[in-house]
Amino acid sequence: MPAHSKTARELLEVTTLLMRSFTARMRQGEQRVEPAHIGILARLSMGPCTLTELAQHQAVRLPTMSKSVALLVVRGWVERSTPAENRRQTMVALTAAGRGVFAEMKRGSTKHVAGLLVTLSDEDRMRVDAGLAILIKALTEAVRNERG
Repeated sequence: MPAHSKTARELLEVTTLLMRSFTARMRQGEQRVEPAHIGILARLSMGPCTLTELAQHQAVRLPTMSKSVALLVVRGWVERSTPAENRRQTMVALTAAGRGVFAEMKRGSTKHVAGLLVTLSDEDRMRVDAGLAILIKALTEAVRNERG
């Protein structure tokens, strides 16, 4: 088996373990963020988008996304609007409360993961940091190339 396949498998395993830990924590938190909503909040933290773009980003059908957005509207985390220039389009944006929830979610998840890593020696942590820097650079470049 090529070395890159082993690395890919292990990276996916780490990602899965982190997501399980992270989503379990989100479900127990004061805000009780559902896993499906994490991606919505993350996308909207980059700026407003159409409901269709949001569904495509999350790889779900439009009715599914519409239901999720409706729940987030009820919670006061997102708002919908219809642009005057295209009344058939629905724009979705984070509210101030939604930005606060997302910021708290990021702070809490950083603290949570830092707690998981506390058992690493300084040397191991530096090796992990170096490996992550390499991965971030490679993945950022790959995503940039995919967008054209």
